[in-house]
Amino acid sequence: MSSEKYLRTEKVHIDEVSCQATSTIQWFAENKNKKGNATHPITHNNKLTVHICGKDGFAAIARDIAEAKDSIDLVCWGFDPAMELVRNGYTWPRAETYGDLLIAAGRRGVRVRLLVWYSYSGGKVQKHMPGYSHGTDPWRTADSDVEMQQINAQRSVQLIREHAREKRHKKEWNISGDELAAMAREEYCHSWYKAAFKGRLQGIDIRTRDGTADAIGGALEREATKPAFFERLGMKFAGTHHQKPILIDFAYENGRKAVAYVMGLNSVTDYWDTVEHCVENPLREQGAAKTKEEHAQGVDGCFDFETLKPYRDYACRIDGGRALIPLHENFEGAWDRAGGGSKVKPFVCAAPPAGLLRKAAPGDSTVQIVRTQPEEDDFTIKDIYFNATRVAAAGTGYLYMENQYFQYQEWAEHLLAIRKKVIAGWNRNCAKIGKDPEELPVMHVFVVIPAPEKAQMIPRTYETLASLGQQNRMTGQVKMIDQTNENARIQKTASKQFFGDAVDKRASAPQALPEVVSAANQINKPSQLILEKKFGLQVCVAMLNACEFNQARRQWRYREIYIHSKLLLVDDGFFTLGSANLNQRSMAVDSEINLATNDRRHATELRTRIWSQLTGGLHDGGNCTRQEIKETFKNWGALMKKNKDRQKALSIDPVDKRMEGFIVPLDDGRSSTMRLG
Repeated sequence: MSSEKYLRTEKVHIDEVSCQATSTIQWFAENKNKKGNATHPITHNNKLTVHICGKDGFAAIARDIAEAKDSIDLVCWGFDPAMELVRNGYTWPRAETYGDLLIAAGRRGVRVRLLVWYSYSGGKVQKHMPGYSHGTDPWRTADSDVEMQQINAQRSVQLIREHAREKRHKKEWNISGDELAAMAREEYCHSWYKAAFKGRLQGIDIRTRDGTADAIGGALEREATKPAFFERLGMKFAGTHHQKPILIDFAYENGRKAVAYVMGLNSVTDYWDTVEHCVENPLREQGAAKTKEEHAQGVDGCFDFETLKPYRDYACRIDGGRALIPLHENFEGAWDRAGGGSKVKPFVCAAPPAGLLRKAAPGDSTVQIVRTQPEEDDFTIKDIYFNATRVAAAGTGYLYMENQYFQYQEWAEHLLAIRKKVIAGWNRNCAKIGKDPEELPVMHVFVVIPAPEKAQMIPRTYETLASLGQQNRMTGQVKMIDQTNENARIQKTASKQFFGDAVDKRASAPQALPEVVSAANQINKPSQLILEKKFGLQVCVAMLNACEFNQARRQWRYREIYIHSKLLLVDDGFFTLGSANLNQRSMAVDSEINLATNDRRHATELRTRIWSQLTGGLHDGGNCTRQEIKETFKNWGALMKKNKDRQKALSIDPVDKRMEGFIVPLDDGRSSTMRLG
């Protein structure tokens, strides 16, 4: 029996002789799959392909868009018409752009609907819709209907080259080819959006949507940890729509050719990278201003990079199957709301295409689509995360989390609470099965995250790590907290000595500690020994770095790989991926969409691929036996330290300097007393 509202309760028979029972693991939000009222159906006839990083993921999307026959529905956090999904050169446009792919689809009769999150203030900060959120004053723009019908990336390049030749005698047009390409790109994006919003791109409809403050406020009220006043204001009035699913040919030929993507990849050019995660890659965008921002993230190394930093993320392709039905319902409901329809009533697909209802076949996967959607009171992503953690914590295997943010203290406390119950049960019953309490099976937790994106995200990251006894990964925050507490102690002692006990204590009261420091002081931070003995946990926290030898400088360079991933993988038996981060925004505020599957074959293959990539092929977990996971955990820790030591070595000999794989210990020397969720 369980008190969690998302779980299905069941009665099981206990054999009177053996005192054993057989039950089933509930990986999914089964209470959302009730017969006759399945708000989140658990579907069994889906074919999955998981793509790691933008090169493979975007290439698959480009192929499916090029082959679309009837409909393309895209939900985006941001959309860059000029990004190339497949890249063959080093100067824009390096291949067909996203915008041109959609134009071509519309011209061959495909209905294209594009739904993008946008707010005026948010757009100015995020710059996620180039040509609309920014870059709105290009050197020219397509104004007439004729010009709008001719919008094309190659034409934008041709126009600016012709203009530059005509103006070559003028100083302001004596610019490089790269600058011309950038100006052509800006013009293309602005013209594309202008034509799209005016309905001048054949077959393409576009709508934008913003967060709903009232719904977000209600969601935050139900959270165990309430954000402080200003943080709450930021969440409530700057909520985003963070989903990124794509649905193609949903009803064409009764859904028999339908495909979909659930992913973390944003449709913005910055998010393209390869699994090799090169320090420099000319196929990534150039951006001197953005590379300078890496200084602020506290990462050791050189910062005179020419291209944007490496990015890591995932996309899952769903080829047919019933899981496409809730994806369709998600899109239709959001599209309707963005057009002025009902703000709360969910869309229901009354007559799903017959092709999606086929019987499950060998190799198919069981999938549940889960969301965060405050307008519809839907928080099943949180349910899935907490449930998968509950299942993992009840066992002795592994939990692997690769996420852009690690800023949800409630999740860490949930993990510890479940483990505490498990260990208490072990201590009560181990003697009955001939075991000693010291033989306690250990659960291994692998956490792979980047340095917090902004300094204001450091406190939440610190608090989540500290709950698991990993606060020393945030060296700058630890130092600031210790110094602030020490200063307060010194002040209190000095005040007592000066005023004495007879003086009004209110006059000698020390200044209040910053809220971030007070919160840190209240966290129970288990030592490694207590974490193992009391909770049966071992935790490692890694970040990812790439390395290369720069021949021109005769110097080794190291660079952070930015982890944009949103992946939870448990015991080779379950994973969820999609748009949701591990923070309060994704669990309660921003709209998100994930898929969850208990497909053991895919989970095993994914774990092997990922761990092999991250460790240079050295430590992939083998067959996932308890002993192999134990050894892998130990080897990860050793490799992380070895890679960090190599970064610090004074030699330039590759034997001393070249990293193996990408993993290094998370280490952030920054601090902040400001909090941003």
